[in-house]
Amino acid sequence: MPSDTKSITGLVKRRRVVFTDGTIGREALDMLAPTCDVQVLDQYPSEKTLIVACADAHGILARLGTITGRVIENSPHLSIIARHGVGVDAVDLETATNHGVVVTTTGNSNATAVAEYTFALLLALARKVNQADRDMRAGEWSRGVLIGMELEGKTLGVIGLGAIGRRVARLAQGFGMRVLAFDPGLIESEDSWVVLTSLEELLRRSDVVSLHTRLTPNTWHLLDAGAMASMKPGAFIINTARGEVLDEIALIALLESGRLGGAALDTYENEPLATNSVLRKLTNVILSPHVAGQTKEALSRVASVAAQAILDEFAGDQPKYVYNPTAFANRSALIKLADSSTKFNTG
Repeated sequence: MPSDTKSITGLVKRRRVVFTDGTIGREALDMLAPTCDVQVLDQYPSEKTLIVACADAHGILARLGTITGRVIENSPHLSIIARHGVGVDAVDLETATNHGVVVTTTGNSNATAVAEYTFALLLALARKVNQADRDMRAGEWSRGVLIGMELEGKTLGVIGLGAIGRRVARLAQGFGMRVLAFDPGLIESEDSWVVLTSLEELLRRSDVVSLHTRLTPNTWHLLDAGAMASMKPGAFIINTARGEVLDEIALIALLESGRLGGAALDTYENEPLATNSVLRKLTNVILSPHVAGQTKEALSRVASVAAQAILDEFAGDQPKYVYNPTAFANRSALIKLADSSTKFNTG
């Protein structure tokens, strides 16, 4: 539970903020450094490292690494975990909420970057750009094996029609593609050319399936072996969402058999991707290391929004993009319980 932040003299103490890694934009450090003590950890810190580093932290700016329940339980002053991005699957939300710790995201700050990268992957996959580059560097001039697929007239299936999915759909419309979308949270689409349909219908009809849904218990392995086997023979899968939305083992089997034409993956079930992963050996797969949201512009926006959330929380203002608003009520209840306990014990 967050503790009182006033010193005996009535001056506000400098709060401690932990950055889970040094890849967070400099903008965040510049915003927080004047009033906070900031500690920057190495990429993908272990749970033990985070527990030690966050023992007296008031805020965590989290990008790479997992904020487990044990980290939260061992951080008695913690009041906010600001995610550097839109996903909250790397935070134990239940424990955070129960302890009155607010978890924030950065809204649609990197939506344009991810949408554009999705199409970069799709174009590279459809036109075999990576293979052409590899062959040329190997001294070859092999044109026959580089016959690609046009996007115009093809059907794109967008799973998850949020800020990123909508942008991808609009880019697809510009390429002359038909767009189907599956999003159980929507009754109708903002764009007339996007047809909402069932997941089963989307998979059956789409030439390309692009994933843009959050990772939740309901979306874990949303595309399992059966779902992917129901796709068109030779269809493509693009994943810039979360690796766990796909059954990776089933995907590999379908790619190896040729049942699926190819995949472009920016996220994986376990990150970093193992050096001996079979995915690294498949020629019909394009791989990148979770960089879809990494443009100079997006990283600057995301870092600034995350830092501002922490500053707002410390100032007593409600941050934007709070994912677990119930945490505020739980925090109030915990503070009242602590006050009652103090009064009782002091007689």
